[in-house]
Amino acid sequence: MDSGLKGKLVVITGGARGLGYASATKFAKEGAEIVLADINGEMAKESAAKLQQETGAACHGYQFDVSRVDEIKAFFAQMKETFGRVDVLVNNAGIQIRNDCLNFKEEDWDRLMDINLKGVFFCRQQAGLLMKETGGGIIVNMSSSTAVRTTPGRAPYCISKAGVKNLTMVLSCEFAKYNIRMNAVAPGWIMTNMLQDGFKLGIVSDKQLMAAIPYKRYADMSEIADVVVYLCSDQASYITGQCIHVDGGQTALGLPDIL
Repeated sequence: MDSGLKGKLVVITGGARGLGYASATKFAKEGAEIVLADINGEMAKESAAKLQQETGAACHGYQFDVSRVDEIKAFFAQMKETFGRVDVLVNNAGIQIRNDCLNFKEEDWDRLMDINLKGVFFCRQQAGLLMKETGGGIIVNMSSSTAVRTTPGRAPYCISKAGVKNLTMVLSCEFAKYNIRMNAVAPGWIMTNMLQDGFKLGIVSDKQLMAAIPYKRYADMSEIADVVVYLCSDQASYITGQCIHVDGGQTALGLPDIL
C-alpha cells in the first residue's frame, strides 16, 4: 500500500541518533527526502551521509538548538529558502534530567522545559506557518507514557511530556483549517543506553519495569518509528489530535504485577 510519503520533505529534530534516526530510516525507505536537525551539527551531517548511503534517499544534516526561538526561526527560514516547503515535521528532540522535586535546580527546570516544551511549541509554530503557505502538512510530536503514568524523580520531565500531549490536542484543532494534521506518539520503555545507565546507578531495575509492562519486554525503536511513519502516511489521513501510546500496555495497567 502506497504511504504517500515518496518525495515528501521530512524534518526530524534530534534526528542524528536514537529514535530520531530510527524514524528517519523508515521515512527514507518510503522514498522521502530527509532533513536531520540536531544541536550537534557534525553528527547530523555524518548521520545524514550514512543514511543516504544506506537507503539511497536524499538526506541532509543541519544544526540548530530547539531551545532558542531565534535559531528555530532561522532554521525554518532556511528550509523555505532551500526547499520551498516542509511537508512533515517530527518533533523528536528532548532531554531528561532526574532529581527529586525538593532538590531540582531552577536552571535544570528551565533547560528541560526550553527543549522539551518550548522548543516543540515554536518548531510547530514555524513549521505551521510554512505549511499554511504551501497548502498543508503533517506534524508528529514525541510525548511519553510518563505523561499519564508518572515516575518519582522525573517530575519536570513528566510535566513536559504531558504538556506535549495537550499542546498536540489544542493545536491540532487550530491547524486543521490549514490542512495540517498533528498527532503525538507516546513511547513506553525502550532499551537504550540511558535506561542501561539507570540500571547501573540503581535508579530503576529490570524487575520493576517488567512488573509494569503487561507485554513483558521493552520496545524496540523501530516499533516506535513505525507508528511515527504511519501517522504521517496517507493511511492516517483522518487522524489528528491524538496521542498514540506505544508501550506494551503500560498505561493500560492499573496495579503492576508485583507478585
